[in-house]
Amino acid sequence: MAEPTVLITGAAQGIGAATARVLAERGWRVVVADLKSDAAQDQVAALDAASPVAGGHLAVAVDVTDEASVTAMFEDIRTRAGGLDALVNGAGVIFRQAAQDFDSRQWTHQLAVHLTGAMHCARGAYPLLARSRRASVVNIGSVGSTFGLPGRLGYATAKSGVLGLTRTLAAEWGPAGIRVNTVAPGYVATEMVRSGLESGALDRETLVRRTPMRRLAEPAEIATSIAFLLSSDASFVHGATLRVDGGITIDGTF
Repeated sequence: MAEPTVLITGAAQGIGAATARVLAERGWRVVVADLKSDAAQDQVAALDAASPVAGGHLAVAVDVTDEASVTAMFEDIRTRAGGLDALVNGAGVIFRQAAQDFDSRQWTHQLAVHLTGAMHCARGAYPLLARSRRASVVNIGSVGSTFGLPGRLGYATAKSGVLGLTRTLAAEWGPAGIRVNTVAPGYVATEMVRSGLESGALDRETLVRRTPMRRLAEPAEIATSIAFLLSSDASFVHGATLRVDGGITIDGTF
């Protein structure tokens, strides 16, 4: 039986790259999609060396905010992979600024990447997913889908919207056999979080103290949760939000 194929956007770094590695190790053929084509190619070379599959893993360059770019990506996947069994919407970007000063261009760009981009990719994937017997979509939410994130107005708003996207797609696509869920990570040791720590927008001691598990997550811990949602072990999990946040969103201690 041929390996199932998964498309991961934003897969050249962070949670996306960790998810690519975990799924490749578990027998998936991975399509690494990223705005940075060279980084996507490098990631595929590493996957091919560590977890080879017939025909090799694939790299594609895509701007998820651009409909034409997304359409071209799916044409490429259809030609080279022949089909698609899963989609992980992981492309992301963050800007930090006080709400009263928030730049409209940055607001628009964050919503375009996180929310509109996820819609573009889900919509584009539908014809291929509808032909799969194990079709699944995982969108990446955030703790910002649950509580407000001062200084991250665009990011938190977009990530909150991802939950509505997930619920609506799940309601519409369940009858077609396509499961749709969200993973909502807490604070993870990724480039995005490190940039916040380095800029002073985030404080490591505060983050750790506010997280009941008293540490940041490793990217692989989010990746294995995504792998669960894509697997047959989650065959009746649909329209759900899986919080993988060390308990930060449930601790009411003051």
